[in-house]
Amino acid sequence: MRIPALYMEVETTQSPDTFLRLISWLHANRKRIIIGLIAAAVIGLSWGLYSWNKTAREDSADAQLLSVQGVVGMSARVTRGSPAPLLDVARRYPNTPGGEYAQLLGAETLFTDGKYSEAQSEFSRYLADYPDGSLVAQAKMGVAASVEAQGKTAEAIQKYQEVVKAYSSETSIVSPAKLTLARLYEEDNKPQQALPIYAQLAQIRNPNDPWAAEARERAELLLAKHPEFRKLLEAPAPKPFALPQNSAAAPAAANPSQSAPSPATSKPGANPSANPGALPNSAAK
Repeated sequence: MRIPALYMEVETTQSPDTFLRLISWLHANRKRIIIGLIAAAVIGLSWGLYSWNKTAREDSADAQLLSVQGVVGMSARVTRGSPAPLLDVARRYPNTPGGEYAQLLGAETLFTDGKYSEAQSEFSRYLADYPDGSLVAQAKMGVAASVEAQGKTAEAIQKYQEVVKAYSSETSIVSPAKLTLARLYEEDNKPQQALPIYAQLAQIRNPNDPWAAEARERAELLLAKHPEFRKLLEAPAPKPFALPQNSAAAPAAANPSQSAPSPATSKPGANPSANPGALPNSAAK
C-alpha cells in the first residue's frame, strides 16, 4: 500500500512545481508574448481590412463604370460619349473587373472616334495590364484593327495571323479575323492567298453566319476576276488550313466541320461538293 501512496505523493509534488515553472516562464517572457499577441491581432485586422477594401474598390469601380454616359451593363458597349471617363475609371481602379472593362471600352471608343494610334496604345495597355483577362482576344483584335486602320497592311496581316493561330477553335473570334486577313491579302495584291481562306469560311453551313456569307460573295468576285484560281480549289488531297507564308500557291481549305458552330443547314442554292476545298456551286460558277 505504500507504493501507491508514494506515487501519489510524487505526482502531487510535481504538479505545483510544473505550474510554478510555467508562471515563472510567462513572467520572464511576458514582453515577447505581448508583442506576439499584438502582431497577430494586427495581421488579422490588416487582412480583414484588405478583404473589405478590395470588395469596396471593386464595387466602387463597377459603380463608376456604370455611371459613365453610354455604358449599359457590365457586358457593356459605349453608345456615345468621350473615352476620357472610361480611361479615368481604368486608371483609378486597376486590377478590378470594372477597371478591366473600362480599359477595353475606352480603347474601343478611341477607335470609334478615329483615333487609331491612341486606340492601339490602349488596347496594348489592356494586354499588358491583364495578360490573363477575359477580354484578351478582343484586345488583340483591337490592336490588329487599329494597325490596319493606320494603313500598315503588312503589320496588320501579322497581327491577324497571330489571332487566327491563337484562337483557332473560337469561331466568334477566328471567323472575322480570317475574313479580314483574306481581304488584306487581296489589298496587298495576293489574291491567291486570299481565296483558300474565303473557301474555308464559305463551307460554314450556318445560313445566318455573316462571315460565311461575305466570304462566299468575295470568293465569287475573286473567281470572276481570276478564273485560273479554280485549280486552287481542286486539290486532290485537301490539307488542314494553314496561313500562307508568302508562297506562290496557297494550301487547300480545311474541312468546315472542324470549325462550324452549328449543325449543317445548307443555304438555298448552296451545294458544297465532296471536295472540302471547293466552294458551293453558286460561288464556283
